[in-house]
Amino acid sequence: MEFFDLHADIGYDVIQKRRKEETHIIEKYHLKKFREGEISFVCMACNFEGTESWWDMQEMVLALKEEIALCDEVDLVLTKDDLLENNSHIKALLTVEGMCGIKDHVAEKITWLYQQGVRIASLCWNDENELATGVKGNPLHGLKTKGKEAIETMMKLSMVLDVSHANEKTFWDIMEYPIQVMATHSNARALCNHPRNLYDDAILAIKQHHGFIGVVSAPSFVNTENDKQDIVHILEHVEHIQALIGIDRVGFGLDYMDFYEGCEDFHTKDLENAAKTQNLVCVMKERGYTEQKTAMLCCGNALRYLTEIYEKTHHGKV
Repeated sequence: MEFFDLHADIGYDVIQKRRKEETHIIEKYHLKKFREGEISFVCMACNFEGTESWWDMQEMVLALKEEIALCDEVDLVLTKDDLLENNSHIKALLTVEGMCGIKDHVAEKITWLYQQGVRIASLCWNDENELATGVKGNPLHGLKTKGKEAIETMMKLSMVLDVSHANEKTFWDIMEYPIQVMATHSNARALCNHPRNLYDDAILAIKQHHGFIGVVSAPSFVNTENDKQDIVHILEHVEHIQALIGIDRVGFGLDYMDFYEGCEDFHTKDLENAAKTQNLVCVMKERGYTEQKTAMLCCGNALRYLTEIYEKTHHGKV
């Protein structure tokens, strides 16, 4: 079944291998897994942990764009028409996870990201930076003055703000703005008490902002007990979120980590990498999900939501 993955750190893998003078990285290391997992749409994240400079951010974004261009079976999505083009190619959406490199000229630099094709971005990863505070930052700190400028710029560009890594204060500071939001890879705190998961009131607030939530497969976000870090318990998060905000605002941002050194075994059971994605579909059907509901959660909801987002953009021109 066709699948839309809202979060994959492909930018990280690209830059690590590029620095070893490799090329055709998506084609050699990811394409086969995407095809086996029937992933037709994937948000390819350029992720920054908090120490990177603006130059580092530019390097990764440009390297990822180049690697997408080198892979004949993957298309970069800049517009609604790109997203919906029916040519059997995998559609790659550029996202940024953490903007720690932006310390000045905020509007100019976010506009540059937009011009490269970035349509979804978070202000911070787990770090605290010049824009905002992540889940490992000072809990008394939230959105910064430059973060407010970032939000205003993103609103003008119709960019989506990803709140997945924001701490509680940052999250609620963001909610003061009428900006489109997503949590591209987060689960429900009510089911798994992990600081990266969302409390029910936050889930409801995302709905009020016409937002969207991608349920993540990282095992420590699924359950605190090792023997419950499986697909059934991932689907319990789906069902919990669906009960709060409706099925149409839920999808998946699986965040596979098989290409991270030392994280090869950090996965929920039977979801080792993108090639195994259809195992999730099988369990959904075993659990009694209808074909229609399965299709909505796996692809239809995210595709509909992001089609609306891309319809609002400026077609790559600012």
